[in-house]
Amino acid sequence: MTRQDQSSSLSKRVLASYGAPAFPLALVGLPMAVYLPAVYADADGFGLTLGAVGLILTLSRLTDVITDPLIGFISDRLKTRWGRRKPFILLGTPLYALGIWLLFVPPVEFTEVQLWGLSFNSGYPYLFVMVTLVYLGSTIKDLPYVAWGAELSQNYNERTLVTSWREGFSVAGSLLSAFTPALLLFAGYVKPTDAVYFLSVAMCIVMPIVVLNALIVVPEYPVLVATKKMPLKESLRVVLKNEPYVLLIVIFVFSTLGSAMTNSLSFFFVKHVLLAGDLYGLYLAPYFLSQILAIPLWFGLSRRVGKHRATMIAIGWYALWSCFIPLIALAPNLWFDAFEIPVVLSFLPDDWHAVVAARFADMETGKFLFFIVIMCLKGSAIGALAALPAAMAADVIDLDTLETGEKRAGAYFSIWSMTRKASYAVGITLGTGTAVLVGFDSLTDPILAPNTPSALLWLACLYSVIPAVFKFVAMPLLWRYPLTEARLTEIQAEIQNTRASSTPNSSSSA
Repeated sequence: MTRQDQSSSLSKRVLASYGAPAFPLALVGLPMAVYLPAVYADADGFGLTLGAVGLILTLSRLTDVITDPLIGFISDRLKTRWGRRKPFILLGTPLYALGIWLLFVPPVEFTEVQLWGLSFNSGYPYLFVMVTLVYLGSTIKDLPYVAWGAELSQNYNERTLVTSWREGFSVAGSLLSAFTPALLLFAGYVKPTDAVYFLSVAMCIVMPIVVLNALIVVPEYPVLVATKKMPLKESLRVVLKNEPYVLLIVIFVFSTLGSAMTNSLSFFFVKHVLLAGDLYGLYLAPYFLSQILAIPLWFGLSRRVGKHRATMIAIGWYALWSCFIPLIALAPNLWFDAFEIPVVLSFLPDDWHAVVAARFADMETGKFLFFIVIMCLKGSAIGALAALPAAMAADVIDLDTLETGEKRAGAYFSIWSMTRKASYAVGITLGTGTAVLVGFDSLTDPILAPNTPSALLWLACLYSVIPAVFKFVAMPLLWRYPLTEARLTEIQAEIQNTRASSTPNSSSSA
């Protein structure tokens, strides 16, 4: 089966339809990344211990070592009238939605139970089972979805466009997800469990609509299939011999470790260091807005200097602003009086200003608002650190096609997904576990029984500086990254020449 011609550009309708499923996924992606530890390990949530929750989230990822390569391998070889990728997306979507609902809206009360002479909270095994179910659904639908996007175009820059549309919808969903707690805050809902309930409902409504639209509107092009199939073990061995891909994996692992630490400790930093836990929803909205506004800028930069160089610049920008976070934590509140929310909004009409002043009375909002400004500058790099490496991963598949004669995006993105999930889970345990080891207690009252200054300073560093150091590991690897636009053009030309030479001349067969 030969791949049909894709010389024409993808239409905006196709790009939008392909990217749209990332929107509802991001509605709960933010709770999964940021709120999940808070929902289960905060005094206003389910009250489990932070270290145990982090460990459970890591252990629940062990199944991905088997399921990710298996799903990627099967989706590369599946032959149906609907394509290779679409059946998996159709199957995994309802499974994922069910897992999310049961995870964030448990139908049971957690209690202390006795089993085999041990006493423990039933929330721990429940969390493990539900998170495992969510990850299984995510594997079944997400791996083929990302591989599908990688096969939509052969053009170097258009591949970045495909991932940018997907990332744009993802950040838009995260933005709505971030604004939801802020809106609920003014309605009197301040607990993490309140926000995740409304977001889970929204996801279950929107996801089926946009997924079905994508399955109908977006084409899945036939691909070149080798006559001799590789077994799974040999297939993975060839993938791991792809040097640019291995470099990307290493880069992505360290970057994801840092992101997981930041996300898992975000709520606790705001609540215990900035003493603004009730205002947490106000921070998420502008933070994610900065991401979505910056994506076109990073996309434009990548066209000028290359994806790998643009990623290097994004890492440097991210690390620069991360260094300011512990300084904000250490500085006295009076330094930030000019940033108090009633002061900043003093231009409002008197009646409106009175409402604002009353809402934030007795709250130290100056340091919190200054923190938001710094986080917006830092957050503007996040879109680049998500979209550009994914676009680079799509490029390395052509190198594999040149060697094997196959289009095995599923195998590549299965390893990509497996390492992302594993490193993210390890990052959560690293962040939460280290925070516990240095004396931080997530269940204590930040005002009446605060953590020690040393524990809070460690929390600030684990939230900001140390994750930035992890991302800096990518710098020397990106500097020597070999798969530039010029090299990719050469590889694609070699693939076309190989296909042309292997196709019998129609005139000689008359």
